[in-house]
Amino acid sequence: MAGARTYTDEHLVSAVATSKSWRGVLRELGLVTSSSGTMRSVRAEADRLGLDYTHFVGQRRWTDAEIRAAVAEADSWTAVATRLGVESDAGVALIKGHAARICADTTHLPTTSRASDASRMAPTLAHLDHAGPALAAAWFMLCGNDVSWPLEPSRYDLLVSTVTGIRRVQVKTTRTRAGDSWKVYLSTTRGERRTYDPDEIDDFFIIDGDLNYYLIPVAVVGGLHAIHLNAYGRYRQVSVI
Repeated sequence: MAGARTYTDEHLVSAVATSKSWRGVLRELGLVTSSSGTMRSVRAEADRLGLDYTHFVGQRRWTDAEIRAAVAEADSWTAVATRLGVESDAGVALIKGHAARICADTTHLPTTSRASDASRMAPTLAHLDHAGPALAAAWFMLCGNDVSWPLEPSRYDLLVSTVTGIRRVQVKTTRTRAGDSWKVYLSTTRGERRTYDPDEIDDFFIIDGDLNYYLIPVAVVGGLHAIHLNAYGRYRQVSVI
């Protein structure tokens, strides 16, 4: 026997309007987010009230037949997404996944990357944050040090074997200018901004927007949320690029 509702229609209307997913709605209503039965029940109530939830992230608003038709008529995945009313990259990936699942013929659509056409590849600073740990590891290895990555997420990005012992290195990158200097944040923002404890890491390896490298001991900048790199020129290293 189904339990009594613990929320009102008004509460549900507000939860649907302010949330981006059904799990978000459940959280707003104070319900268990892992219960598929509860989710179906809440969705049924929303449908009863005629609520609009097309703004939910990942909400599918098309049929398999519509995907097949869009794929057949389009000349790119972007065009497929446009026909289906999807704008985000995540939505395009979702459509591609559904197209593969229903075995739609996509052989006429170009892939998003052309590995054979290297002339179209060009590095940009937009990818600096993603490339930072690899650039730092390469620098340490070119200096003759062995480098290891932690198997699980930790407060440091690299373990570097040096002549003085193992160093725990946190890599930071910046594309933020502050006057005539690059500004880099040394703290994390999960929940509230938190600085790094000297017991957690030994050094910061920093790469700025000019691809300058800095190796700064955590003891030098302990407790600071952000620094301007023009004040730390003595820690600038010889770059390899």
